[in-house]
Amino acid sequence: MTTETVQSAQNKKRLVILDKPWKEILYAVSGFGPNLLMVLLGAYFTDAINPATLPEGSLQAITTVSLILPAIFPILWMLAKIFDGLIDIPLAALTDRLRTKWGRRRIPIAIAFIPMVVSYALMWIPIGGEDQLVNTIWITTMALIFFASYTMCLIAFYGSLSNMCANENQRIKVSSYKAFFDTIVYALVYALVPITLEKLGVHIDKFTFMLLPLMVTMLIPLFMIKEGDKWEKKMINEGYDITPLKEEEKVGVWESIKLTFTNKVFLRWLIVNLCSFFGLQMFLVAMNALILGGMGLTGAQMTILNTFAFAPVPIMLYLFKKVRDKKGLRFAYQISLVSFSVAIFAFLICNKFVLGEGNATLKIVIGTLGSIIGSWAIGSFFMMPYMIPAQISSVEEKLTKRNHSAMYFAAQAVTSSVVGAIASSLVYEYIKMLFVSKAASGIVYAESLAEAATKFGVAENTVFNLGVLLVPVIVALFCMIAFGFTFLMPKNYSPKIVAKSLGLEKEYQENKHLFIEEKDQVVEEEVLGVNIVLFLLSGSIFGAIWRYGILKNINAFKEKKIGVVHYIVSLLFPPYFAYVVYVANKALVKKCHENGLKVKDLSVLYLILSLIGLNIISYIIMQVHLNKLAKKLNV
Repeated sequence: MTTETVQSAQNKKRLVILDKPWKEILYAVSGFGPNLLMVLLGAYFTDAINPATLPEGSLQAITTVSLILPAIFPILWMLAKIFDGLIDIPLAALTDRLRTKWGRRRIPIAIAFIPMVVSYALMWIPIGGEDQLVNTIWITTMALIFFASYTMCLIAFYGSLSNMCANENQRIKVSSYKAFFDTIVYALVYALVPITLEKLGVHIDKFTFMLLPLMVTMLIPLFMIKEGDKWEKKMINEGYDITPLKEEEKVGVWESIKLTFTNKVFLRWLIVNLCSFFGLQMFLVAMNALILGGMGLTGAQMTILNTFAFAPVPIMLYLFKKVRDKKGLRFAYQISLVSFSVAIFAFLICNKFVLGEGNATLKIVIGTLGSIIGSWAIGSFFMMPYMIPAQISSVEEKLTKRNHSAMYFAAQAVTSSVVGAIASSLVYEYIKMLFVSKAASGIVYAESLAEAATKFGVAENTVFNLGVLLVPVIVALFCMIAFGFTFLMPKNYSPKIVAKSLGLEKEYQENKHLFIEEKDQVVEEEVLGVNIVLFLLSGSIFGAIWRYGILKNINAFKEKKIGVVHYIVSLLFPPYFAYVVYVANKALVKKCHENGLKVKDLSVLYLILSLIGLNIISYIIMQVHLNKLAKKLNV
């Protein structure tokens, strides 16, 4: 690229599609409904149609009899999930190469949306009554249609992530929001659904139909993704630089596959992700059995444990970001893997086989502790698969003009589908049929607890599900394998590091201007609404983190810094914060005035509010002022 071309590009307005915090959040919520129903499918469906290993009348069961062939269906369900993965490749190639006047990402979503909704609904309606063969064929067929249409929607959506986000910081932010909403999905499915079904006496299939309208969130990208001839002409006329979009090269299917599976930096992440995903999938599909069957707790008690697992995730994501900024992304993710490995053993310790039938209080205490420890990992498990492929594909696209971003997500999806299917639909489905007994020796294979007791010739209350006992061990093992492979990953995924990993150092040096917007921010802007929600959900605990963030931002421009000692003392002795907030706000107001921002000096008000315990009002007003200052300084 010539100097004149570079200067010309730099003189044009830089295109930022997600130019408002609310747009970042709205874009991240796309797919919330389909993801919720997909997770609900994975958590309850197989047990709902084949409740053999669950207590009679279990809250998630449609009937008390098996509606499918127990010996064959796990294999077919696994094959359906593998198909879900394999179909990702051609669909990704389609969305990457598609060229229409409406763009390439929106069309697949529009076409696949209705089949996705209809096939999902029909999956929950076995047409054969108690005819197991008919139901097995019917459900498998509907599953194939659903997985294909669901994949088309999601691949197109994920493929747009590299272009929708302006830089690495925004991709991390949007990925964090996406992880936050994924956390809500899992919190709803695993924490609220059990107690809701138990209290209302509603079967899981009826409850599913009540949630079906949430599928409409998948249509959000149709209105947010900006692409197509008409839009490009408009941007050019308004003076925006869309050169990277106009210079994109079409990449053939096989070339796209080759580029994806020979990308070393991506492959190293893929290996790590597959190991951790195996463990995560096994844990999620077995969670009901771990808590309801293994620990012997009720739906309400299960809700308590899952609340402590998912509620702290937003705070943990915030802390994850801070660790990542200090020690690197790899280190932060390594902590996630270790914490999840430790946390999962709480479910083994609390199993009825170890602690007995009673001791509910002790089980809840240990389980709650494990849930909190594990919450550190849950958010990162959700965020990383969005952020890393998007970042790699974005850097590659800018430096080589080859855009095959959907293929990265497809490669990740197809391998994850195979691994997930093996973990949840094959390994777990078969090991949960293994039983042990303290009153008899050996191991038996049975389709129900009663059948196992009969084979042992003992009472049912002496028989335990061996599969449930093995799950924590298997999950921890695969997390530690993933931990070992993380040392192959780079410390971070900055454009410079990714370019070096791709062998594009020369191209990066020649095109640094394409990443100029990715410089560190002087003052970090926060989404006020998210911080308020976190403060309320955490019972004000998030206030300590919020306070630190405010003081850190002010220290970025304050001549005499507010030291860590002052921060700690303000936490231990709340009245001292009156002094801290007074001094901090004086510096903030001064900086705002220096930059032409008209803000009132409310230092005395903050002092009073801190003395009467209403610090959140101070946080809100100061954050508003900091956000205004951030917009000014970070231009």
